[in-house]
Amino acid sequence: MKKINMTEASTIVGGTTTCVNSFELNLVGNATVCNAVKTCTDKNGVVTKTFTAAAIINCGSVG
Repeated sequence: MKKINMTEASTIVGGTTTCVNSFELNLVGNATVCNAVKTCTDKNGVVTKTFTAAAIINCGSVG
């Protein structure tokens, strides 16, 4: 029996996961920070977000 990963398994059962990358400004304490946000929706409509610190220039102008 061959082991398969989640991507292969979701394809076999007829589903796919779609992801969109964006940038988002967030306020942490008194500081404004920029995060790269990866938003993924699986075949069942479940949305997950992953946040990673990014350079403030990626988020555009503040205010």
